[in-house]
Amino acid sequence: MLKPDECRRIRGVNYAPCPSDEARMRRELSYGRRVGLNAIRVWLSFRAWERLGEDYLNELKKAVRIAYDCGYRMMPILFNGNGENSASLPDDLRPAMMRYVRETADALKDEPGLLMWDAMNEPLCSGWIDGCHDPDEKKARVERVWAFLREVIPTIRECDGEHSVTVGYTTAWEAEDTVCSLCDVLSFHDYSATRSRMNANFALAAEYGRKYGIPVIQTETGCLARANPYDMVLEACEKYEMGWFVFELMIHGRCDSEHGVFYPDGSVRDPATVSAMMGCYRCRDLDTMILPVPNREGHAAKAVEAIRKALTEYTEDAFDYRPSDLETLYEAAEYAANLLECCDMTPMACPPTAQINAWRKATAAGGKPPLREVRAFAYDLAKKLQEICQIL
Repeated sequence: MLKPDECRRIRGVNYAPCPSDEARMRRELSYGRRVGLNAIRVWLSFRAWERLGEDYLNELKKAVRIAYDCGYRMMPILFNGNGENSASLPDDLRPAMMRYVRETADALKDEPGLLMWDAMNEPLCSGWIDGCHDPDEKKARVERVWAFLREVIPTIRECDGEHSVTVGYTTAWEAEDTVCSLCDVLSFHDYSATRSRMNANFALAAEYGRKYGIPVIQTETGCLARANPYDMVLEACEKYEMGWFVFELMIHGRCDSEHGVFYPDGSVRDPATVSAMMGCYRCRDLDTMILPVPNREGHAAKAVEAIRKALTEYTEDAFDYRPSDLETLYEAAEYAANLLECCDMTPMACPPTAQINAWRKATAAGGKPPLREVRAFAYDLAKKLQEICQIL
């Protein structure tokens, strides 16, 4: 069983392993090791087990071993409430589901890479429950989920008495009066949009942990589309001394615009996220904060002048027209862009240097980027720098 100190040291990510593509899995997991990650939380599939049987379990064992070799331990999720709620399936499938639980637990229980079990992810987050408008029926469906888990959790323990068992609660509010008393670890998710809501969720989870005498971990967080910054929640995890799993390791698939830390090449969308993973957070104290001054050494003025010269297409001879040189424009634009970026004075969702790099690649490949567009881009950078630094 995991001890409280072990739970506090969890630095994890939700991840979709690719045991059939070992090279890809090793490459992607290596990105997380650079920032100290040591655990992955993965979804298993009852339906895949039904189709593939032993082959599925062998692939799963392979994934656990690859992850362990890469420095990670795995938390497998047996059932998923978010989506197809397995507890809503017909009763005649229950024997097969319990056999799936037993065979999976037997297959993995002796693996050194097994961290703990998640019996079900977000048990009540399903259309089957949310879409029910009859109060009595809705209550019955909720109870059906908990009854299902009251069967699943002991079944896991019958096969594996060594590893901790948890349930991935959607929020801490879902935990009370459910199967929390059966868990060895309380795990909850946080997609709060403000710090007050987030702190209320964390405080309640900590309270339940004390009530039941079990460690608490946060197993899903981080969503750009829900006003839930990774660094905000990771700072709360440190404050409440909880281990964590962010959602998710890779920027990919249907959630690529709202979740994920690493791109396939190992670059990141937001350095503040990986900084927070290592315990370093952006200053948000106005009494402490010192704003950067891009023109402190005169470089902002020099960058503006470089763009002015690069945009000048005339000479003293009215008949001698010389169009802007692209490389000169790129250099001048990058000079200004780097000042704006390193001083946090321009939006970084798509940094100006990304556009400059794209044009440079196109030019190097023999293409002809639109000169008018490049000129307008450089002009806008100079104008922004002028306004920020009050350059006449």
